[in-house]
Amino acid sequence: MSESETSSWILPASIPFTKLKARDLEECVYWLLDAMGARDLEWRTGGSGGGAPDGGRDLEATFYVPSPDGEMDPQRWWIECKGRKGTVEPDEVKSAVNNATAHGELANLVVVTNTTFSNPTRDWVKSWQAAHPRPRVRLWDHELLERLLSKHPSVVLRLFSEALSPAGLLKAAQERFWSKLEYTPAKALRTFWTARESMEIDALARFALIANEFAHGSIVDRPWGASASPAELMQTTHLAFSNLPYLYVRVSTVGVDEEPILAAFAHLIVTSLQVTSADELTTLILEAALLHDGKTFPDEVIELVLVPVLDRLAGEMQDVCTADCDRLLGSEARTLVGPEHPVQAYWRGLDPAGAPAQPDERRFLRLERHDGPCKVGFSLNKDRGCPLYELTPTATNVAAFLGVIERVSEFRLAEARAKAGAEREKRAHSAPAGA
Repeated sequence: MSESETSSWILPASIPFTKLKARDLEECVYWLLDAMGARDLEWRTGGSGGGAPDGGRDLEATFYVPSPDGEMDPQRWWIECKGRKGTVEPDEVKSAVNNATAHGELANLVVVTNTTFSNPTRDWVKSWQAAHPRPRVRLWDHELLERLLSKHPSVVLRLFSEALSPAGLLKAAQERFWSKLEYTPAKALRTFWTARESMEIDALARFALIANEFAHGSIVDRPWGASASPAELMQTTHLAFSNLPYLYVRVSTVGVDEEPILAAFAHLIVTSLQVTSADELTTLILEAALLHDGKTFPDEVIELVLVPVLDRLAGEMQDVCTADCDRLLGSEARTLVGPEHPVQAYWRGLDPAGAPAQPDERRFLRLERHDGPCKVGFSLNKDRGCPLYELTPTATNVAAFLGVIERVSEFRLAEARAKAGAEREKRAHSAPAGA
């Protein structure tokens, strides 16, 4: 990625470098090291800043680098922060270097400032380094700090959100989702939607946006998948399902709610079925998500990672189709369930006992008229029931299942668009003349 691309992510003038001193500078460098992949990060001052005893360094970190034999070797870093008004002179760096030389295991000493290092300081470090190959002394000044922050906009979002351009905010949202399964505020999603025509949204960013929308409740206001071109949509679907096993493991290890992720995948399937066939989409999904080193995962692995997505999709289609069906009657929605009405729930916020405990198992009633017609057009009778309920998704019937979803979604989407068009026409006719 070019430097010009990353520099467009942040607005440097909005980062308060002149005020970035003591604890604020240490915090900035802490999160920057974290974004750069540091391990065993330790803030020596414990967050107190301002001269607390730190043993010659403010931060410690370990980076793992590949060795010639393919192993990962740990490198210990010390970081000393120098928040100043003017340039950093040699004596300030000399004290940090002298403290570091007593520790032979140290690989790198980084001295960071919010301003600049004087020329005598740089000359002294160059001369010292020529005689002492270890530790490597690195000087991070204002300019270098700015470049590093440009490469890691999630740090800027955490500390100086106003310094991010819309493109930078999007990159931060993408980074937070894929690295940590963290979601961005709804305000940022509105900013992205307004600026979407002027931003480059790749497949990684688009899936992150879709998942973020479901984390905030719905994708109705900002349909990122539907607004993409067919090629962009299929790229996003392929990329997402290629990362399905990774996301499934991350959800389990991080301990976040899996529903937004499942809803995002289900939404991608339905949206993709509007631009491709069920057979083609099945091939794409199976090749993207279920191949490893050219071999297909065993059925039990497929069941583990893919079937939860298909179950979520089945539940959504059941809720949508049953809501307007002459043949089926269901007790209530099972998947597309929203929160309680705010008026009904208002006073519960003042109940010290909290919400009543919900049972672990919910029961649903479904009645089917065997002589009733199917609006979608499936050929049904007393021996053949609704395929949305009869066909349980498994690892071996993905194509057949998606074929049912394709037919239902095409019919119901056309129906919904026709109703919406009729409503718009009705409102137009009922509007006062000249309005």
